[in-house]
Amino acid sequence: MSPLVVVNGEGQHALWPHTPEIPSGWRATGFSGTEEECLSHIAEVWTDMRPHSLRDLSAAAPNVLATERFVLRELTADQVAALLRDDAPGEDWAPGYPMAGTRAAAAGYGKRPADQHVRGFGMYQVVRCADGRVIGAIGFHAAPREGSVEVGFSLVESGRGAGYASGALHELTHWALAQPGVGAVVARTLKDNTAARAVLERAGFHRTAEEAELLHYAHTGPAAPAGRGAA
Repeated sequence: MSPLVVVNGEGQHALWPHTPEIPSGWRATGFSGTEEECLSHIAEVWTDMRPHSLRDLSAAAPNVLATERFVLRELTADQVAALLRDDAPGEDWAPGYPMAGTRAAAAGYGKRPADQHVRGFGMYQVVRCADGRVIGAIGFHAAPREGSVEVGFSLVESGRGAGYASGALHELTHWALAQPGVGAVVARTLKDNTAARAVLERAGFHRTAEEAELLHYAHTGPAAPAGRGAA
């Protein structure tokens, strides 16, 4: 009889002779045919060959983006909460971190509903590779909605003027625009914040609107390849 396609609890597929003695831990998928047909079916439905447990672990782990000059590491909910405690300074934090804006973002993050905690769309620390110090923060105000997501950033004094802000913004924007359903990354800044405006423009953002004291920017891609070490 024709072989069966079977699958185990980890989502791994295999061929098995058409007999009732399917081994423990496996079950029939309902597909059978010639060996060639079964292999073709497996290739079509088993596109991610990682076990489910490994996929779940990867999905849960914080996102990390690395370049030659800096690393962007996404924070866990506990790490975000620690930013609001004066008694929990990090050994690798540069003087001045976290900034007032970072603490405000952390407070907002803590108020997000469960469906807004989407891997990759949280808060990140900007870590300078030269000395391993956290020199700033960058991240998203919320998970993507209706095709766009808003980004914010800030660096301590010792991290400014060397291209880290524009590099980090470019890197994170490049990542976000590559995610399904994200067509635009947007940002806002005060009109008199010339430094932030320059960072946005160097990272490829263009001005879309202005109101009162605010300027609105957007990057709609396609994002250029991230500048490794050229921030």
